[in-house]
Amino acid sequence: MQIRRKQSGEKYILTYDIGTSSNKAVLFTEFGKLIGMAKEEYSLSYPRPNHVEQDPFDWVNAIYHTTRKLLKESRINPRNIVALTFACQMQTTVAVDRDGNPLMPAISWLDTRAEEIMRRFWRPPRIKGYNIFYLLRFLSITGGSPGHTGKDPIGKIIWLKHHHPDLFSKIYKFLDAKDFVIYHLTGQFVKSVDMAVVWWLLDTRKNRNQWHPGLCRLAGIEPEHLPEVKESAAIVGHLSSNAASRMGLSAGIPVINGAGDISSSALGSGAIGEGELNIRLGTSGGVSGHFTRRKIDLTHYAGCIGSTFPKKYYLALAHQETVGICLEWLKNKILYHEKQLTSESHVEDVFQIFDQMAETTPPGSGGLIFTPWMYGERCPLDDHFVRAGLFNVSLHHNREHIIRAIFEGIAFNIRWAMETVENLYQPVQQLNIIGGGAKSEIWCQIIADITNRQINQVANPQEANARGVALLASYGLGFISNFEDIKNYIHIKKRFSPNFQNRELYDRLFAEFKNIYKQNKNWYKRLNR
Repeated sequence: MQIRRKQSGEKYILTYDIGTSSNKAVLFTEFGKLIGMAKEEYSLSYPRPNHVEQDPFDWVNAIYHTTRKLLKESRINPRNIVALTFACQMQTTVAVDRDGNPLMPAISWLDTRAEEIMRRFWRPPRIKGYNIFYLLRFLSITGGSPGHTGKDPIGKIIWLKHHHPDLFSKIYKFLDAKDFVIYHLTGQFVKSVDMAVVWWLLDTRKNRNQWHPGLCRLAGIEPEHLPEVKESAAIVGHLSSNAASRMGLSAGIPVINGAGDISSSALGSGAIGEGELNIRLGTSGGVSGHFTRRKIDLTHYAGCIGSTFPKKYYLALAHQETVGICLEWLKNKILYHEKQLTSESHVEDVFQIFDQMAETTPPGSGGLIFTPWMYGERCPLDDHFVRAGLFNVSLHHNREHIIRAIFEGIAFNIRWAMETVENLYQPVQQLNIIGGGAKSEIWCQIIADITNRQINQVANPQEANARGVALLASYGLGFISNFEDIKNYIHIKKRFSPNFQNRELYDRLFAEFKNIYKQNKNWYKRLNR
C-alpha cells in the first residue's frame, strides 16, 4: 500500500491484527489516520482429522518482522510510537509453562477435537443437546454458553486433561493468541474482558468480570490456570528490552491490552452508542451493537458477549459463519482461473468483476436464491447440519445471475440476523458496514435494498478492527477524552439508501429464503449427520 509520510509532532499507535492466517502491523496517528501497513502470513497444520494447530511463535515472529518492515517503509521516528495494541483471532488455546513457553502447538478456534468430550459434558437431561441445569447456570452467570462442537476453550482444556494428563500437570496458564503475544512482549499474563467472556467461565454480571469459581469447578479447571482479566483499554505492561531490540523499537513503550476481532471491528465501525448496529462483511460476519442491558435469544443463537468498554456496554452479537468466504469459494472452486478472468476483463482484482456482473444483473437474480450456510450456521439458525445451496436454477441462468444471487443470499441472511437483534432490543434506521466486503458499493446497495435500512460505508472498512483498537489505545492514554468520542474519528465514505422500487420483490424473496430452511431442515440433518 502507499505510505503516508510523517508529519512533525505526530504521535503513533502501532496495532497488530493477529489473524488466523496472517499478522498485519498497522500504523495510525493517535487520532486514527492510517499511515502504513505491513503483512506476514503463516500457516495452520492439520495433524489429524478435526485437529487444527498453529505454532504460537509464528505470531510473535510475524510481529517482529512486520514491525521492522513497517518502520522501514514509513520512515517515522520509532520514538514517536506511544503505544502498541492488538486485534486478534478469538478462542485459540495455548498451554504454557511458568516461563510462557508453549507445551504443545496452539489449538486453533477451528479445531473440533473436543466434540465428543463436550457431548459427554452436556449430559442428560438435555434440551437441544444441552443439559438444562448446566445451561441455565452458564447463561445466568456468563450470558452465554459453550457449544456442542468442541471449538470453545473449555472443551479443549477438558480434552487435554482427559487425553494428556502428564502434559496437563505441567501447564501453568491457558492463554489465547493475544495473551501469548503480550506475555512475550511484556512478561505479563493477562487477557481482555471481551476475549475472556467467550471462554464461558467469566462472571459478567454487573461488570464483575472475574473468573467464576463454580463454573471452573463444573468444567474441572483451576482458576489459577487462567490469566488475570483486564479491560481492553488498560495498559498491561511495557515493551521489554529483548522484544524492543527484535522489533527496532524503544524499550518501555506502553502495551495496551486490545481486543478480539469481533469486538474490535464493532468499535472500528463507529456504531458505538447505545443501540447502534453494524454489519461485518469479513470471511465470517454478522450484526452487532453496543447495549447496556444483557439479553439472549437461544432459539436464534444471538446474545451478548464482552465489548471493548465493559464498564458500560455489552456487545449484542448475531454471528454468521460464512459471509465473504462464499465469494472466495466461487472464485477458487467454481469459476475458471483467476488470472484468465482478470485479464479478460482488464482489472486487477477478480472481485471487481463480481461487482460489475452483479451490477448489470436485475434485482432478484431471475428468481435464483442462494443460501450461504457453507459450514452450518450460528445466527439465526443454530444448526451445524445445514449447508449452502442454489435454488430455483434454470437454463436461462448464467454466471451473472449466480454472482448476484450470492450477494443477495448473504444479504437475506444478514437481514434475518439484523431482525433477530432488533427483536431483542429495538429497530434501527441505519447500520454502519465494515469488513473487506464493504468495499463493494453494489453489495452495500443490495444490503440497503434488502434490509430496507440506510447503510453507511465506513472509510477503509477492511481496517476497522485495527483502527478500532488504535483509537481505544488513544482513549486509554488520554488523547481521546471519552469512549463515545471515538466515533468522531471514524469517517463514513458513502451512504446507501434503500430503493423503494425493489421493496416488494425483496420482501417476497426474503420470505422464500426463510422457507427454504424451514422446509428442508430435516433433510439437511439426514444428509449431514
